[in-house]
Amino acid sequence: MIFKNGIKLCGSLIVAAIISVFLCFSINVICSALFTAEIGYNAYVYKDKEATEPMAQYEYFYADNDGDGKDDNTDTKMKEYEDEGYIVQTQKVRSTLTGTGKTVFLVVTQIFGMIMVIAFASNSSYKQGFKDLNLVKIGQVKKDILKGFKIGMIGNIPFFLLTILIIAMACGLAPRFYTVWYAFLSGHFYSLIMWIAGGSQMVGEMGAIQLVLLALIQFIVPAISGVAYILGYKEINLAEKLVYKKEVV
Repeated sequence: MIFKNGIKLCGSLIVAAIISVFLCFSINVICSALFTAEIGYNAYVYKDKEATEPMAQYEYFYADNDGDGKDDNTDTKMKEYEDEGYIVQTQKVRSTLTGTGKTVFLVVTQIFGMIMVIAFASNSSYKQGFKDLNLVKIGQVKKDILKGFKIGMIGNIPFFLLTILIIAMACGLAPRFYTVWYAFLSGHFYSLIMWIAGGSQMVGEMGAIQLVLLALIQFIVPAISGVAYILGYKEINLAEKLVYKKEVV
């Protein structure tokens, strides 16, 4: 039963990681719209409408010297190219996320990630704990208060192995592996991983403490699963306690 529930949890966590990656992209788009501004464009010059490769390209950044809040239209290159009969296409350039924007992105992303982790890691373990309470009473199974933790450990095996591989990479196997790729592979903990990594773009740039913290993150799932099992075994329903308060006499 432990192995079966662990395999189910494993599949759920993989789904959570995949969903989290898509959420990261979606939330990033929203945060970019809220916390960045259009600052210019990349211009690509084509010989004619049939051309597939640009013959020239340049960057143009908006200028507002008169303070009216609008671009002063100082891009003289575009007019020169168009006067010569060339086609100019532009691609907008936006500013980078501000500190506030990055914080909002990471916090919101991790909140959604943790909601999925808690939901997936606690559901089956809680039910198993509730079921085992009756089975222990009638003597069909032995009491094992750590069963939920064991389920979580089995369910999280792929991410334990991934973290071990990343640590090996950081220690010399592939130090130039990008940290963000590891964060995507463990998408449900994306923000926590990026926060721990700090400015380390590659895994080889992280120190020993950072690598230890990355390993500790992976014990969140077993911990949640373990607590959920105990709550189920003791017939404690936190949702009911939060929704239905005791009447005051």
